[in-house]
Amino acid sequence: MSDELNHHGILGMHWGIRRFQNKDGTLTPAGRKRYDEDFTTREEGNTLKDQKRLEKKDSNWAKKNYDRIYNQAFKDSKKEIKEFAKELNQTLDSRLKSGKLSYNYVNAYNQGLAEIMNRNARDVRAPSGKLVKWVAKRGEMGVHMALADEGYDLSQVKRGVYGSGRIAYRKKSVNTV
Repeated sequence: MSDELNHHGILGMHWGIRRFQNKDGTLTPAGRKRYDEDFTTREEGNTLKDQKRLEKKDSNWAKKNYDRIYNQAFKDSKKEIKEFAKELNQTLDSRLKSGKLSYNYVNAYNQGLAEIMNRNARDVRAPSGKLVKWVAKRGEMGVHMALADEGYDLSQVKRGVYGSGRIAYRKKSVNTV
């Protein structure tokens, strides 16, 4: 045995030439892809791979448990929702001349439903630790289940979210499950 270590580099690699970095130090597209997957984010300490995995896990969890969570939240808020609906019927005309529900009525009902359910619902957490919140649907009856970080300001989506994920009266969109 000899006490020598020979290293000849990687086949095809040249000294001073980097595969993932330009001469000015910026990353090539391959470098951005590689380092986005490998480096950790400063806020949470998770790699982007871990974040994507948690988002997928949350998405599957939300699809699987939506009915159970919704029914429990609705049950916890049922009495207050009935009172709210009575008051709303007295203040707004619920039907148009054509017999369809009024758009203003639907949006007001959804906003109230979301507020009541958020106030009365139990704290349910997704696998990533995000809290389940309720957001008003825009243009149709009901609420969307949302996964939000603790302390997220729900007033940003108070006017409701369309089925496409676009926030009402804003150009921003949210990720939908």
